[in-house]
Amino acid sequence: MSVSRTTATLAGLALIVLPFVALLVKFVVPGWMLVFMLLYSPVLLIGWATQIVIAANGLLRARGVLRTGSAGLRPIIAAWLTSVAVVGVGFFLIDGGDDGNSGSAFTELAGTSSTSAGSDLSMILCLACAVVWAGAWLWLLIEWIAQLVLAGNARRAQAMPA
Repeated sequence: MSVSRTTATLAGLALIVLPFVALLVKFVVPGWMLVFMLLYSPVLLIGWATQIVIAANGLLRARGVLRTGSAGLRPIIAAWLTSVAVVGVGFFLIDGGDDGNSGSAFTELAGTSSTSAGSDLSMILCLACAVVWAGAWLWLLIEWIAQLVLAGNARRAQAMPA
């Protein structure tokens, strides 16, 4: 089952662009969490680089395995889930500096920065987004690897003389 060109292209672009958008959203309320993100940046960059490879080879190429393989819409759903969830983490992640003010982009927009209720709700939503982000990323990786294996097996089967 082949995925439409537009659907695959949009999902591929989301995999590349939305993690950067999440970082920009996080800059609404910068603080110590950004410092911790820098410490873990090699891990995050490896994950993002993997997403870029999956997007470029699996979704943006005309013969990409996630566009032409048997997975159908599953990798598209996984790509969108991980892309939107990472923006959710950036939007809901509580941060703040040494001055006692803390909040997230969500609490700033809701007007509940530095309140216990706003912070609690924001962190619950952040954790939910983080679980979806990690789960969908693993799902996407598994779909990509599975389609690469199936495509390789199909090429070998075609190359064998009857």
